[in-house]
Amino acid sequence: MTQGLTAHTTRWQRAAGLELLGLVSGTGLNRSSYLVRRADGQVVQLTELLHRILNEAERPLPPAELAQRVSNSYGRELDVDGLTILAESKLEPLGLLKHPGTDVSAPAPTAAPLLALSAKTTVVPRRAVERLSGLLRILFWPPVVIAACLALVALDIQLFVVADAATALTAVLMTPQMMLALVVLMTVGALVHEVGHATACRYGGATPGVIGVGLYLVFPAFYTDVTDSYRLDRAGRLRTDLGGLYFHLWWVLSAGAGYLLTGSPLLLLLVIVTQLQMVQQLPPAVRLDGYFVLADLAGVPDLFSRVVPVLRSLVPGRSPDPRVLELRPISRWIVTSWVLIIIPFLAFVLAWVAISLPFIISQAIGAAAIHAQTLAVAVALAQPLEATMALLGILLLAMPTVGAVLVLSKVALSIGQWAAGRLRVRPPHPLPRHAAPSRRLRIGRHS
Repeated sequence: MTQGLTAHTTRWQRAAGLELLGLVSGTGLNRSSYLVRRADGQVVQLTELLHRILNEAERPLPPAELAQRVSNSYGRELDVDGLTILAESKLEPLGLLKHPGTDVSAPAPTAAPLLALSAKTTVVPRRAVERLSGLLRILFWPPVVIAACLALVALDIQLFVVADAATALTAVLMTPQMMLALVVLMTVGALVHEVGHATACRYGGATPGVIGVGLYLVFPAFYTDVTDSYRLDRAGRLRTDLGGLYFHLWWVLSAGAGYLLTGSPLLLLLVIVTQLQMVQQLPPAVRLDGYFVLADLAGVPDLFSRVVPVLRSLVPGRSPDPRVLELRPISRWIVTSWVLIIIPFLAFVLAWVAISLPFIISQAIGAAAIHAQTLAVAVALAQPLEATMALLGILLLAMPTVGAVLVLSKVALSIGQWAAGRLRVRPPHPLPRHAAPSRRLRIGRHS
């Protein structure tokens, strides 16, 4: 009796700093979906009913009045008991709804996507990103985009005819100063790539966040916070996805123009290497540009979260998983096709890495020992450039090796956790499956 009385007297209010982003455009779900953004930047996907509860709970209201307001706007009856159940089991655990005058009892859950960045730090603050993207958004004017793409085609044709890539490669590899300069220019190009994502986000009408750097496993990588692009339509999100490659295009044009004027082998190699990096961004195997393009085409924010449901649904005699049934037919086909391609590919890569790991480690140790000797000699002779190149060589050898070990360790840990979970009764999932939060951090080229 006391519990029922409390349910009819408890007031609810949306959490401080909560922003209602509205209806999702181009969703891959077979029902309407709405987005809200918490004060910590996490975006949460909700059903229409949950969204209407938050919309009406701008200020604390008696439960009966709040339920009546939601019923009137939703067109269906929601009683106080139903409101209480939704508030306590769905919205409050996600940090979206609270009792007025109280703090959230537990930290709100955050997304933990597969292969996410760690140790993130800001490189360009939000205000500077907003100003810079505002100045550069003219570059996304369609005639400018078309002209830039045609210029790239013309540049590549001319370089194919007149340039000697082999000679340029030899010249750069034989000159430590050029090697170091190439690394610096590639890093600057990666930063330009991130400015492209931010500018595309701004051009579409959303507000970009910070540009930062973090660790992708052990590899340094720039990222751009374009969480606000969730409010854009599908075309706007796709423009944001491809904005980094487009600005990389401008970086290539700049280097190509410099090469045609000076004949510098360094700039020619920069043109070639940058375009290879652009191609590497396209496969949707990991969280690079191609992954987000495919996710937005399918209308599914996190493809990796659908892998297990899709695989379960493919088991003969087993009914489809609810997370598969909720997808539109075309989205279901895209996601299923992606899973059937990407899982064997990743399994093959992991198996190859596991088999080759002893050889990789032994070769890396041997090469690193040579670089260490060179480093010691360079330090003894006070040769800073040679010492820097030797140290860079050691780091470039160490990072892939350590990364391979970490990947295999995470896979082994995940398999172990899965096996342990099969042997015990699992507790309920802490988040409603249809309302898992996400944050859109565009990962750029690995430095």
